[in-house]
Amino acid sequence: MRFVIAVAILTICPSAAFAQQSSKDALARLGIKIVEPMSAKELARTRSRVVGVLTRAGATSHFEDISNENGGQARHRPSGLVCPLGKRGQSVLEASAHSASCETASNGAVYRKNVERASTGASLDVVAVNAQANAQREPGYRPFPGLSVTGRPKAGSGKAEHRTLRYFSRASGRERAVRVQVGIVRGWVLTDRRETSKDAQPNNMAELLSEATFGVSMKQD
Repeated sequence: MRFVIAVAILTICPSAAFAQQSSKDALARLGIKIVEPMSAKELARTRSRVVGVLTRAGATSHFEDISNENGGQARHRPSGLVCPLGKRGQSVLEASAHSASCETASNGAVYRKNVERASTGASLDVVAVNAQANAQREPGYRPFPGLSVTGRPKAGSGKAEHRTLRYFSRASGRERAVRVQVGIVRGWVLTDRRETSKDAQPNNMAELLSEATFGVSMKQD
């Protein structure tokens, strides 16, 4: 079953339920982690690690380090895709003038972002059909039996419309739950892929946040 929601701006307001908890504890229950700003020394070390990752991946011609006190990051210059880097499990998989991809493996989950230049006249419907066809070609493809939510931005918000696919796959060797979000952002096809244990319990707030923020990882100059 597929369900569509309209996404405007998501705000989190304090309530009586959070009155006796610290802000961090309250947000943690919603799947939101607060990151303490890094010191100048920590930022310098992070920048060094990010540059090392880009160098080993042969990606320095197409990525630039944009790390700040909130974390290590690198930006794909042609598309604007921003990848978290500098920590264990974070890597650049591909970098060229026409495409890029990066991956974060953490706590049993794998998150992968990929961009490629959209063909002339490409539409969201065509991109979504291609994504579905690619999913069905994966080993052990099995449709997700539950509710599937796709966020649609409010008209005039400037946010990118996208489609969300959910299914099971054995592409990594064992059955995993997969969520793929795909859309067109400023002439680039952006694909966000997440793989988790097939038995992982969904975090509804995290899912809504993911739907509401699709495309924000594409930063312009």
